[in-house]
Amino acid sequence: MVSIEQLSLMINQHLGLLTCTDDAPNCMKWKIFESPLGGRGLVATEDIKTGEVLFIDHPLVYGPRSGTIIQRGCTVCKNIDSDTFYKCSKCALLLCSEQCQNSGIHLSDCSVISCWPNKVSIEDVDDTVLSRALTAIRALLLNEDQKNLLTSLQAHILHQHGSEIRALKEYFDIFEQDEEFMTLVTCILDANAFQMATPYGKKEMNLRGLYPVSSLMNHNCVSNTRYSFNSESQMTVRAVKPISAGTELFTCYSGMLWGTPARRLHLYKTKHFLCVCERCSDPTERGTLLAALKCFSTECSGSLLPIEPLKSNSAWRCLDCGLRVPFLNITTIQNALGSLMGCLNFDNIYELEKFFLNRITKYIPKTNQIVVDLQCRLIWEFGESEGLRWEGE
Repeated sequence: MVSIEQLSLMINQHLGLLTCTDDAPNCMKWKIFESPLGGRGLVATEDIKTGEVLFIDHPLVYGPRSGTIIQRGCTVCKNIDSDTFYKCSKCALLLCSEQCQNSGIHLSDCSVISCWPNKVSIEDVDDTVLSRALTAIRALLLNEDQKNLLTSLQAHILHQHGSEIRALKEYFDIFEQDEEFMTLVTCILDANAFQMATPYGKKEMNLRGLYPVSSLMNHNCVSNTRYSFNSESQMTVRAVKPISAGTELFTCYSGMLWGTPARRLHLYKTKHFLCVCERCSDPTERGTLLAALKCFSTECSGSLLPIEPLKSNSAWRCLDCGLRVPFLNITTIQNALGSLMGCLNFDNIYELEKFFLNRITKYIPKTNQIVVDLQCRLIWEFGESEGLRWEGE
């Protein structure tokens, strides 16, 4: 593992910063340090005001997300809404036009993949497997300084990480050195990559990017920073509250509007830790009741919440009548709600509105994360969907 001093130099180089001197005093108000949470983190070296920009990061490498179910789309322009998709005859990457095929992005991707001997014909290569591995493939094109920065970041070690490279080997005889590096990259991506925002109103593939400075921030379910993306895929990180010198800078690795059980399960599955922050420890989540269920008693209009939220098998209790409900009963309700949501067509705004108004609030309180999510989706769509636009535009 590289030292904090070495990593700081690499980060400064990545951000294009000079080392702080009397001649160049405009350095950041934070530094890399050994976090009490374990590993490295970022800590404020000066007081920081609300809204202040902490840094602007850019991805070392980016590409399609690597989930087992991914959107099929052009690997250059990211378009997922096309009738003209076809595979490159040299590398099998999916494209939508000759312009994309002749682009610098594709020529670089293709130069790597087409060097590997095929185990099957190009026509038989699964383009979704290629798409899942594409971010790691692109890491092979980084220069030595960029590779050194990438490999200095934390990597997951469990066997499930790197599956996209193992799947890729079914189609290509990958050089051993390339395979080892790409497997390491996938483990680093799974530990550190951020989902990149899709431009408003565009139908594009979901991407992930490795933002090395942002990846150094540790998690808190009530983070003191937020991030946003611009059209050039740069990530701007700002303070959301006053941050005193000596305070660690946090981001949130999960959905801010998810309830505690959903957040902790997501963090356990993807980052391999169980959060014990102040918000997770509070059954009411600071009064938001995002995880609440309706009391099982027909005579009570209260909300059920976990008695010990840091225990995954905790019983739940009604805030009003005190009714205690075993964990297995809660799990049954949560699974049923998941199945119910899985049957929804999120592209049908009328179906969503009907479901929201007439069904879901019969089963869960209006504070529950599912209701909040549906409200956000409806607000997002009204005024933008066909037939629902303001003034007919």
